[in-house]
Amino acid sequence: MTDPSRKRSRIAAAAAMAVCLLTALAALGGVGVAQSAISSAQGAYGKKVTVCHKGKKTISIAKSAWPAHQRHGDTLGTCSSAAAKAAKAKKAKAAKAAKIKAAKAEAAKAKAEKAKAERAEKKQDKNPEPGDNPGKGHGKGKGGKP
Repeated sequence: MTDPSRKRSRIAAAAAMAVCLLTALAALGGVGVAQSAISSAQGAYGKKVTVCHKGKKTISIAKSAWPAHQRHGDTLGTCSSAAAKAAKAKKAKAAKAAKIKAAKAEAAKAKAEKAKAERAEKKQDKNPEPGDNPGKGHGKGKGGKP
């Protein structure tokens, strides 16, 4: 038969291996259970969204609470992203205003030049150059007295 000490060492090795496997599986299973607990909590309360609350503090709220926060001026995203978005919008608005101002100045300049040209043309029509307007004059012409 087999030696009893050898049989005991095999049993002890098998028990040690079982304990190690159970410990590893419990640790990995625990992580899975924790993740599923988080998922079920989110399912129960709805997914969360990040908002900039009153332009001062970044908070996470339930998705269902977003409409109420939006009504009093909160914005989606972090406060730093909201500030960057606002700065970008302000810069775009200033650029648009500058473009409109430049277009108006250009139109005013063109209008002034057109008015100036019309005045010069009228002035020229009122004071024609001598010899430009043939008609009855006192000069020597055909059939006139020398």
